[in-house]
This record gives sequence, structure tokens and C-alpha cells, in this order.
Amino acid sequence: MNITFAYLAAESMAIEILSAVLKGAGHNVKLAFDPGLFDDKQYLDIPLLKKAFSKNANVIEEIKKSAPDLVCFSVGTDNYQWACEMARNIKKKVNVPIIFGGIHVTAVPERVIKNDFVDMVCVGEGEEAIIELTDCMQRGITNHNIRNIWFKVDGNIVRNEVRPLISDLDVLPYPDKGLFERHIPIRNGKYMMMTSRGCPYQCSYCYNNVLRRSVYGKEKKYVRQRSVESVINELKIMKEKFEFTNIAFMDDCFVTNRRWFRDFTKRYKEEIGLPYSCMAYTGQIDEEMGALLKDSGCNRMMFGIQTMDKKTREEVLKRSFETDDKIKKALAICDSLDIPYSLDHIFGTPFADPKEHEKTAEFYSTTKAIRVCCYALFYYPKTEITEDGKKAGILSDEAVDNIEEGKARLYVYGSSLRDDEMKVFRALRNFYALLPIAPSWLLLFLIKTKLYKLLRFMPRAFALACEAFVSIKTGHERGVDYIRYYLQHLKKIFTRKQLDTTGALE
Repeated sequence: MNITFAYLAAESMAIEILSAVLKGAGHNVKLAFDPGLFDDKQYLDIPLLKKAFSKNANVIEEIKKSAPDLVCFSVGTDNYQWACEMARNIKKKVNVPIIFGGIHVTAVPERVIKNDFVDMVCVGEGEEAIIELTDCMQRGITNHNIRNIWFKVDGNIVRNEVRPLISDLDVLPYPDKGLFERHIPIRNGKYMMMTSRGCPYQCSYCYNNVLRRSVYGKEKKYVRQRSVESVINELKIMKEKFEFTNIAFMDDCFVTNRRWFRDFTKRYKEEIGLPYSCMAYTGQIDEEMGALLKDSGCNRMMFGIQTMDKKTREEVLKRSFETDDKIKKALAICDSLDIPYSLDHIFGTPFADPKEHEKTAEFYSTTKAIRVCCYALFYYPKTEITEDGKKAGILSDEAVDNIEEGKARLYVYGSSLRDDEMKVFRALRNFYALLPIAPSWLLLFLIKTKLYKLLRFMPRAFALACEAFVSIKTGHERGVDYIRYYLQHLKKIFTRKQLDTTGALE
């Protein structure tokens, strides 16, 4: 069978695994990629440039040329509307079945499958389900009883139960990185991978909250870990193939399994030896873990602090596993070992006192963070914080409807912030852009005198320019790769236009 995935503006590790599974079963897999320039759902949203550089028509044409027997979309809430637009236009051009999967679909399958351009949805993990589905399709067998898949049959919806989680992640093939190689700077750049699935915690605003409460609540083992052997072997093979220079471990928490991490870091240092970044919770970082991280080549930790207000952290965000002392200790350990780190911070948390942002800013100003990533709270569908917001009257029925339709403003652009909250968001976003390059005394002076508020008048380009400068100066891979991504795709566009112009002149 010919199977085509469509995706927007980033590398998808989920699609890479699904592609590897499908190719292993003998199917042909292609990718129709939209670079999403100036509308990448992460940093840049410039409507005029977005329209000028739109590749939507190209994506539709690529899908048509691939002669697909099945078109697949893996969607989150942020790219759901893009996927809907693409699927709607595909149906006008090609008579092909379309399946939607991904975390947004898993949260609100009833809503997604009602779209007339969606024929099936996949709820939960898709590897086993998509193989069963494509096997039946290839053999011409009609089977509407495939677990994890919902079907439309004679105007009705067949809702199949969710199969158990894949307990042994080692049975999965290594990801098909080649699928994205033309579009993402992997070669001589960053290699993204995961060594586990699941998170031991249930923060109220995170999609793990939905998965654990609503979809996989009966599973005894939600967090699963690949073997050290599997991870090292993948890195060896891919390192030889792609010659990448750094690795980003994208696990929800990379250091949850302490015994595994001890074994892993020993082999990683001896057999791979490349710098890497990872995410962790501060409570898991003590002197031993810090030493292991440093010795094995960790060159960036990412901590989701979100707030330094105890009440908001524990009662609203449901992060009682972290404390001020744990946060301060983890950062002090990173400082002592010279391990760079970034911090995530959330604005617009319901029931929170606005003054807590200044309190948190004072603390961040005393740290050596190389970046503070600013996000406005994005209410993901069916999460606990979304349900709490609706019950408290903070979110109207219309607001929840927009959230579930993926029409809410994205977190990097203010999400659901009110006008007064937007002023603080814009001011502190620009303030935090200065944090890695300004002395602590100046930052504290700006906070205590309230002069930081004037920074809200600085354009978005100011923060982006500061972040780009710090990324280049520190060699921070994520920022550098983001710049490389734009340069790569802009070069393709201008080269193609130049060739078209030359051809026309000839």
C-alpha cells in the first residue's frame, strides 16, 4: 500500500516510528511536509509573510502525486486546524480514506470524527492499530473491529475499545529519520529521540493528565523504559548514518529510573560521547545525578518550574512533587557543575495572584539560566485545569468549544490571557530575553522599581533577536537549529524561484 503522512513545521517522532513500522510491514511511506514558515506554531506568526511563503498548495499536490491508498494526520491541538484544512482540500482532489490520530484526537475523538473529511480516528498508541488496519485494507478485508480505531459505517460511528499500552518498547523499530531528512536539519545537527513513554506525574495542564485519567487509567505500568542496549544501538546506527553533532532526549522526564540512568550514562560516555540535552524535574536532581549528567556530556537541562508560588504550584498546577527548596537545590547543583539550564514559566494560570510573576522574576534573576521559556497557559482539551476553569466560570462553553476545535490562540501569542495579563506577559517575555546577557543587579532593579513594565512596548522582534544572539553565542542547539531550519527552507524557495525565472528568460 501507498501511505502518505502530512505534517506541519517540525519533526514528528510519532510519525517516524509509524513509518518504520509500516515500512517493516512492506508498505510504501511518503511525507508531505509544510514548512509553515512564519506560521510555525512555535515562535513566528507574521500574517503577511505567512501568506507569501505558504506551501499549502504544494502539500496538496505532493499528496496527490503520491497516489496514496491512505492519508494519515498526527495532530496536536496546535496544528489541528491546519490538518482540518489540508484534509478538507485533499478530499476535493483525491478520493482516498483519511485517518486522524495523535494526542488531540485521543482527547476528543467524538468531535474529530464528526468532520466529513475524516473517515477514521485512532485513539491512543497507533503502532499496532495501523498495522492491523493497513493489513486488512491491503487484503481487501472490511474489519470495523480494530481496537484503537473508530470508523464511520452507514452514518454511524463504530467506537472500538483501546488496546493495552505497548509494554516492551524494545519491540518497536528504530525511527524512520530519513522521512524528515529533506525538511529538518538532522545531518550535522540535532538528533531527537525518546528512551521512554509516559510521565510519573499528572500536572493538571499536561496531556499526560488526560491519558492517565481518561484513556489509560487502568494501566498498571504507564511509564515504560527502553533498555539501555536498545537506546545505545539506535544511537550508534543513526550516528553513522546522519553524523549528527548533538542529541536531544525528549522524554517527559529523562532521569526517572535512577538505576537505568546509571547504566546508561556509563555506556553513553564510552560509546557515543556527544553532548546532549534532556528534561527533568528538579526533585530528581541531587549530587549523584548531577555528577552523572555532567560526566556523560549533558550540556543543557530543561526544567519546568512554571511558578515560584507554592499555592499555585500545588493547588492549581498539581505539582506538589516540587518545592522551593528542591528547585533551588537542583539549580545550585547545575551551577556548581557548570551545566547550562533553561526554565519554563507559565502566565495566565487561573486563581493565581498576578504579583507572583514578579516574585518568580526576582528568583529567576538570581539564577544562571540561559533562557526562560515564556508560555501563556494553553487549555488543552479534557485536561483537569480546563475542567476546573469551566467549573469556576473562567472558561465559557464557547471558550471550551474553541479549545476542542483547536481555534484558541496559541500559548506563545498569549493564549487565553486577558488584556491586563497580556501587558505583564509581553513585558516579562522581553525581560526574560535579557536575563542571560544582563547582570543580576540590573534585572532586580528593573523588577523592584517596576521599570520592567516599560519593556512591553518593545516589539516581539526584540525578544527573538536577544534569544537568537544568546543561542549563537552559547552554541545552544535548539536555537541554532531553529535558525538553520528557516535558512534551509528560505534558501529552497529562493533557489526555486531563481531557477523558474532563469527558465522563463531562456
